[in-house]
Amino acid sequence: MTAIKNNGTAVAVAEKANEVVTAVVVRTPDNGQRKAVNIASDLIEPSNYNARRTFDADALKELAQSISVHGLIQPITVRRKGEKGEHYEIICGERRFRACRMLKLSEIPCIIREATDEQAYDLSISENLQREDVPPMEAAEAYKRLIDTKRYDIASLAVAYGKSEKHIYQMLKLCDLIKGIANLVKEGKLTASAGIVISKYDKKIQEDILNDRLGKDGAGEWCNISANALEGKIRNCYTNNLDNYSFDKSKCLKCIHNSSNFDLFAESGGCGKCTNKKCLSDKQTAYLVEQAQAVALADPKLVFVGEQYSHDNEATQIIKKGGYEFKNVQTYNLNSYPTAPTEPQASEYKKPEDYDKAQEKYGKEQEKYTKQTAHLEELKEQGKIRVYAKIGDSNVRMYYKEVATKDTKSNEQLISDLTAKKKRNNELADEKTAEGLKELLRTEQLPQSAFTADEETAMYFFMLSKLRRHNYKAVGLKENDYYGYLTDEKKLKIASSLTEEQKTIVRRDYLYSHLTDGTRTVGDEKGGMLLAFSRQHLPEKTEEVVT
Repeated sequence: MTAIKNNGTAVAVAEKANEVVTAVVVRTPDNGQRKAVNIASDLIEPSNYNARRTFDADALKELAQSISVHGLIQPITVRRKGEKGEHYEIICGERRFRACRMLKLSEIPCIIREATDEQAYDLSISENLQREDVPPMEAAEAYKRLIDTKRYDIASLAVAYGKSEKHIYQMLKLCDLIKGIANLVKEGKLTASAGIVISKYDKKIQEDILNDRLGKDGAGEWCNISANALEGKIRNCYTNNLDNYSFDKSKCLKCIHNSSNFDLFAESGGCGKCTNKKCLSDKQTAYLVEQAQAVALADPKLVFVGEQYSHDNEATQIIKKGGYEFKNVQTYNLNSYPTAPTEPQASEYKKPEDYDKAQEKYGKEQEKYTKQTAHLEELKEQGKIRVYAKIGDSNVRMYYKEVATKDTKSNEQLISDLTAKKKRNNELADEKTAEGLKELLRTEQLPQSAFTADEETAMYFFMLSKLRRHNYKAVGLKENDYYGYLTDEKKLKIASSLTEEQKTIVRRDYLYSHLTDGTRTVGDEKGGMLLAFSRQHLPEKTEEVVT
């Protein structure tokens, strides 16, 4: 990597980049799409809703070097800001903007869009989610931000981004990680699948796992094991710790199955661990059932939240058999009830003044909690909120949601809701049809008939996903089509009208992609084919590499 060492070099590189950039913009054909225009870089500012939070310094330098040679191939997308529209806010392309600023470019190619705050917010997040290399935590936080707008749920996000509902749900679970573990996932020291496993447990257990087994620096013994192995270890080491349970443990203190009673002279800092898993499970289930029945008795209109993506625990099954109302409601679309603060204990503090401060803080938190719960009770009595309860593995969590009344929705809103519902019903019907067709084709033997033109079009449609950008022009794409990725619509249009010469280009790029992907040696079958492919098309240069 060639670094920019002095201002003279920087100016020269910037001038060259500006020349290349201007050429790209000027040559953009007028095909009805938005044309890029050069905007003074000082008038452009980043937005505060970019889902991308981290920018790798080395990667930015590489991008800046590429722009200095080839120009900015994909302009950034902006919208006007300020009363007179004298400034521009980035919607998509902050990384490209930063690289251009590193080159000290006076102007940057931009596509100006008219967009509301909501549209700009969605566009910014969508662009990041469509990247192939989007880190798991960034994707999780982006999905969460879209959910928080109340304009999306898991089902609509799955349709919008071509993912399964289970995938969206699991990514959202990463947002339940405590900060220390989330940072390990962000830094690549813990896999996303391991993070999803840990996210199932409450904050107390997560803190213990981080401190005892992972380490804040990610050097712990559990950082490099598989997700399945991790789940088993968490169950064995943490789910039988009596300190993590809220039921009455007075009988457990003298129980022969309590690890604290194995050695009469052992020093213990807690209630010990239960070695009788069935007894522990039965006590916890009884506790959860009792808690669930209590909240249902206190509010006859309460609705229990059903589990959509995993099996119900035993307590939930018992409550369901009791005839209580359940609905498959996503808790991400609900508001959490305030949690009562924990009163500090004098024995936990070495200094009296620290205990006094903790008591003072507790008093303020308790006052705030009392006011919040009283307000929610008032809203519940007025019928303005609906209360929900979710039976977890460790406790019963309370949620609420505002009730939409006739007075709170205009005719336009009702029409919009009905239209959205109709659209979603059509999408569900299409999805059901797709599932039926996949099952039919999976289970039935296909006839041994001639390969049809439609099948050939479908084959090239998928092969076009591997077409390299420098071959776009060869298959009839305009220069303005170089911005972004090939949409399915464009791929189908191209696949339907390929010449024999173009088909050869597509097939070879497809072969190139699969021959190079993951190939580490020319000493195996796949590597041998890679070598033969290279020798066939670039014999002299291949021999230089080989020798």
